[in-house]
Amino acid sequence: MKKKNEFSAKKRRPTVKDLAASPYFGSQPVISPDGSKVVYLRGVPNLKTNQLDIEGYVYDVESMTTHLVFKGGWNTRWFDDKSVCCLKSVSGITQIHLYRNLIGEPIQVTEHPSPVKNYESYGNGFVYTASRNTSRTRIGNFKHIESEVPDDGLFYIDVDRTLQHRALSRTSFEKENSELPSSYFEITKLLDVRLAIDSFVVVPKKNTIYLNCQANSEIYFEDDTTCFKIQLDSESVLEAMESSTIDAALSIANIVKLNLPKGYKVRDTSPDGEKILLIGRDIERVPESRPDLWIIDGSVLEDPNAEVNPKCITETIDRSPLEAYWTNHGIFLLHWEESRCFISRISENGDYSTYSLGDLHPKSYISMNGNGDIAFKGLSRTQLDEIYFGKFNESGWDLTKLTDATTTYSHFDFGTVESIKWMSKDGIQIEGVLRKPSDFDPKKKYPLIIHPHGGPRASSHCSLYYNMYYRPVHSLLARGILILEPNYRGSLGKGRKFMELNHDNMGVGDMWDIESGIDHLISMGFIDEAKLGSMGGSQGGYISAFGGMHTDRFAAVNVMAGVSSWYMYYVGSDNRQGIHLTGTPYESKTNEVYRKTAPISAIERAKTPMLIQHGENDERITIISAQELYRALKQKGVPTELFTFPGKGHGFISPQDNYAAMLQVYRWFCHYLLGEELDFFKDDFRLEEYENER
Repeated sequence: MKKKNEFSAKKRRPTVKDLAASPYFGSQPVISPDGSKVVYLRGVPNLKTNQLDIEGYVYDVESMTTHLVFKGGWNTRWFDDKSVCCLKSVSGITQIHLYRNLIGEPIQVTEHPSPVKNYESYGNGFVYTASRNTSRTRIGNFKHIESEVPDDGLFYIDVDRTLQHRALSRTSFEKENSELPSSYFEITKLLDVRLAIDSFVVVPKKNTIYLNCQANSEIYFEDDTTCFKIQLDSESVLEAMESSTIDAALSIANIVKLNLPKGYKVRDTSPDGEKILLIGRDIERVPESRPDLWIIDGSVLEDPNAEVNPKCITETIDRSPLEAYWTNHGIFLLHWEESRCFISRISENGDYSTYSLGDLHPKSYISMNGNGDIAFKGLSRTQLDEIYFGKFNESGWDLTKLTDATTTYSHFDFGTVESIKWMSKDGIQIEGVLRKPSDFDPKKKYPLIIHPHGGPRASSHCSLYYNMYYRPVHSLLARGILILEPNYRGSLGKGRKFMELNHDNMGVGDMWDIESGIDHLISMGFIDEAKLGSMGGSQGGYISAFGGMHTDRFAAVNVMAGVSSWYMYYVGSDNRQGIHLTGTPYESKTNEVYRKTAPISAIERAKTPMLIQHGENDERITIISAQELYRALKQKGVPTELFTFPGKGHGFISPQDNYAAMLQVYRWFCHYLLGEELDFFKDDFRLEEYENER
């Protein structure tokens, strides 16, 4: 006969502190242009210093060796096949640093007065975005909402000239320094209007930069786009600057405003640079339609009088593009398929073939070079998150695993994970991710927590390890609580029609999917329906609040950064156009749908205990939403707790705050589902409570 803790003796169940302190790999490793090396990041939460310690590693494909290159950097790029670069903070300002030939101390390339935001290798240096730091003559410190004049700039800096300039400046007096040749210049001086820079695409072989702009930096203007093609020989401009002004030097460059519909941006170009791969939404169809990939001849976009009819290539595959690369072997697209991400190769006619990586799938991002070689963080139902590299062949990729976190943390028990499906109330098939303890017994009755993802334009990953922070999934599994992550209507991975099913049906349709999923599991006989909970953040927080107030099924819910009412969201969010509802809350013909889809509209019947967590500086979902839920429930006498996090916005990763947030959630559900004392400030350093429960 097995002893009660025989399984636990083999593997230790992770505590909340274990999860909060667990290292993790960055989502997007980057492959070198020639495919000989991969750089990836490893983040180590430091609970003592409350900092995220970042380490940068390089894997050499030929020698099959890995070594640590830098600490404290992020947003990695390859300068060439042997030199890697990253962003690092210098006196609180983000600057570009270069590790030439992967040896020695880094070279600080930029000394920009404001943080570098994005950058790419170009010519003998880098193109990067940062503030122009133009002087303001107005009096007072304020922000003109949705009317602020953008201050974004696009710059070029030459590495060798910069180093030469610094060397000469050390042996020169201040007066002489001003006479030294410049090593950088502002490209956006070519524009006759100030715009916010969304992104840019460099085509070094063509001396070309595609610049994607929008009218204002606020997310509300994401579809008010303007794109430019800039042909720029950086070395010629710097040489011209030695004998003329920057304005005169830039006259040798060429800039053309592209004839593109609003909402479209340049994503990539064909290898020869002649055709353009666009990403854009057909905003005339419905306001919230998904983005698609489109192809058009580049010369057509340069003619302001030409009829522009880009060809959509993703209508057949019917999936939202997460990543897209145009390589020598064609166009590759990363997309969701229910709870997994897949890579497909798609032709210019829209025909596609999808590659299988077995049980493995990328986590929302991939890096790919011109030869089709890839690097990605891979997820699996049986292994922890690992970094992979793959050489392309016509049948897919020959994959090499570069890390071995699965072995390193083999002493932990992370439970099991599987994909399940059920029919919703209106006959729509729903897929989700079900997590169970490793010693799951179908003859027993288990508590169940619903964990809806955010978005809603996202999906839950069918992966062994859940490390999205805030929610202590594996610690709850360790206590014998099952977790269901439903990919409810509106999620990605099932096509346009499924994605748009929650339009004007927010909350209501979501609960059809969730309650039918609960009923499906109850019918299997292993769920204690008196011990149900729901937890989530952002859209997942909204759904948890909706379920907690509109139904009586849950014993307790947790709401992080959740919406209380769509009226509150509309007036307070920086993304009010992202509401998946028709019209506005001010119109008589549409305000009823705003009311009925709001959690707060069911306050009269609400009785479910609610734990609320919110960042005080959240611009996406204002803290007023949290306060409205809290005050209303308190007034009704419903058990409710509100924790706010000063200085934090819509998501945060400081280790101590993460630990505190996860511990609050853990204690909340251990109290309401397991009957334990509610003490938010009791640590979980001791393992007895995890092991003795079994």
